[in-house]
Amino acid sequence: MIHEILKNRWSPYSFSSEPVDEVKLNSLFEAAGLAPSSNNEQPWLFIHVTREKADLFDTFLGFLIESNRVWAKNAYALAISFARLNSSYNGKPNNYALHDTGMAVSNLLTQATSLGIFVHQMAGYSANKVKELFKLRDDVVPVAIMAIGYRGDGKNISHELKTRDEKRRGRNPVSEYSFRNALPEKYVKS
Repeated sequence: MIHEILKNRWSPYSFSSEPVDEVKLNSLFEAAGLAPSSNNEQPWLFIHVTREKADLFDTFLGFLIESNRVWAKNAYALAISFARLNSSYNGKPNNYALHDTGMAVSNLLTQATSLGIFVHQMAGYSANKVKELFKLRDDVVPVAIMAIGYRGDGKNISHELKTRDEKRRGRNPVSEYSFRNALPEKYVKS
């Protein structure tokens, strides 16, 4: 009895460059901001660019490794998620910053799916280039880059990517990651 929005969420390679209405696009980040966080720290930051700002869009594409750039270039928007690693309350390390940023992105993904918008997160990028361009403090780290937009027809990607796009990746069965009372021995020190 999993909600259809969660079942329907997936990360395509084929994107359309069709504009996403600004109200809808902004609602993704508003949904992210409603995520729970330790001590209500809300350690996430997002920056996004749309195709209308071509020079900055190209800069964001330049952060990506080539295998991501070849398909992400077709998306309407690119966004970067960041985490603030230190608490704004006391300056001490926030050990939950990455977890909480992931929670915010999960809200963003759910909102996007509810609107028929697709998001593909990428870890294949140069964090150093992002840090340099935005002159980030040491306690602010880029987490992922996301392609955002409507699904494409597959004509603007390679045959290999189109085949991967059509064959959605399977998910691990619950029995491989959820256990009652104790973790399996393979996850515990002997």
